[in-house]
Amino acid sequence: MYRIHLTDAHQSELLRLARLGSLSPATRTRLEMVRLSDAGWSVPRIAPHLHQHEQTVRSWIKAFLSGGFDALSDKPRPGKRATVSAETLWALASEIGKGDRTWNSVQAQAWLALRGVSLKRTQVRHYLRQLGLRYKRTARTLRHKQNAEEVAEKQVALATLQKGGMSST
Repeated sequence: MYRIHLTDAHQSELLRLARLGSLSPATRTRLEMVRLSDAGWSVPRIAPHLHQHEQTVRSWIKAFLSGGFDALSDKPRPGKRATVSAETLWALASEIGKGDRTWNSVQAQAWLALRGVSLKRTQVRHYLRQLGLRYKRTARTLRHKQNAEEVAEKQVALATLQKGGMSST
């Protein structure tokens, strides 16, 4: 039978780790296994409470006894590492969010290239979609090119024509 007895320092570390927002749900469940074992629960009682198999609970308790809290964390996933970090993506999102100009995937790709990240446009579009950013065409207006006096005269003339006051001969 595997039983865990935590010191006060280990208990405070367990509480600190369990409250981390970045902790995966699986790791949080493993920490809960350790906490319940420390509280005096047996493996057959912990397993149904956490919806786990008894052997799974035993293996994680054994891992904790041999390796401590580090043994409970998720192992690195296989495969190629991401070429762009989350910090870089959030920096791009905040740059786009400033709103002082419009961005497309080519411009975002160039911005990333300046920071040493080489991605294809399709990948850039994928990351932009993940961040919840969508391309929207800006409204094209001519207000900045119009003469205010001339516009006022033409609006008066248009209103007169719409009333039927003048003929357009």
